[in-house]
Amino acid sequence: MKPGLFRRVVSALTQRLTIMFVPHTERRVVHFHVNLLVLIFAGVLFAGILVGFMYLSSIHIASGQVIDDQRQVVESSQANLDAVLQEIRNVVRVARSFDMELAETVNALGLEVTDESAPSGLSRGDLADFFDLQVVSEEDLREIQDLQSVAGMLSQSTEPLRNVRTILQSQQNLLADIPNLWPVANGFGRVTMEFGPNIHPITGQWYLHKGIDIAGPPGTPVLASANGRVVEMGYDPDYGLYVMLRHKYGFRTRYSHLQTITVREGQDVIQGESIGTLGNTGISTGPHLDFIVMLGTDVVDPAAFLKISTDFTRAGMETR
Repeated sequence: MKPGLFRRVVSALTQRLTIMFVPHTERRVVHFHVNLLVLIFAGVLFAGILVGFMYLSSIHIASGQVIDDQRQVVESSQANLDAVLQEIRNVVRVARSFDMELAETVNALGLEVTDESAPSGLSRGDLADFFDLQVVSEEDLREIQDLQSVAGMLSQSTEPLRNVRTILQSQQNLLADIPNLWPVANGFGRVTMEFGPNIHPITGQWYLHKGIDIAGPPGTPVLASANGRVVEMGYDPDYGLYVMLRHKYGFRTRYSHLQTITVREGQDVIQGESIGTLGNTGISTGPHLDFIVMLGTDVVDPAAFLKISTDFTRAGMETR
């Protein structure tokens, strides 16, 4: 900058200005002198204060909005937490009921379980390790303590449930090997003659009926009453088409007066598998199945076994 120009700028900035305030009354006129540089500095300072105020105001408004949003989030989280805590209480209540029922079931089945596998809702479980917590007081984190108890109880219930499943599976396997399934598909048929002394429907003479007669529509599937093997099949003048099955524990069953046979000799069948259809072959007064159960060389009352899985009493009453 040229020296002359610099001096003129400095002179302009340092010149004094007179500011006068003239009242509308008879009071004195107020005036004061101010340097132009000071006036410019005061204006810049005022502008800076104004800009800073506006900036802080905007921050305050934005902060208020953020606080409102955070409050809403907290309120929503609190509501969700309350719902979670309520669900925890429900889970604990159901778990305790499950614990009691499991204990009664285990006792009823006569199972012997160790202390480690015995169902108990008092164990801390594995959640303490997950949360890295020690045993908490009753006032602190009660829900966490309840969850620890539930986790421990469920963990310890595994072995008793496995034993129960083993027993039930054994019972199912046993029942599948004993002739207890109603031999006519879908529970159809009605008992027209029971086991024991009866009057022969053709000769009119008393005789020992060795099985039970189940009447039904011709062509209805006849089912194997237990797991077994086809050991004999064919046609008999008195019993018509028949199939004989051999089962475990010395049992045999015979299905007579069939319309058709759907198995072959030597074939293994499972309980409930179709072996033929109900018919009216041989000496018969109508379509029916003559179902005989033998244990060793003796015939036994099929009703004693059918009652295991069938309301045989009601079925028999329907014939009266």
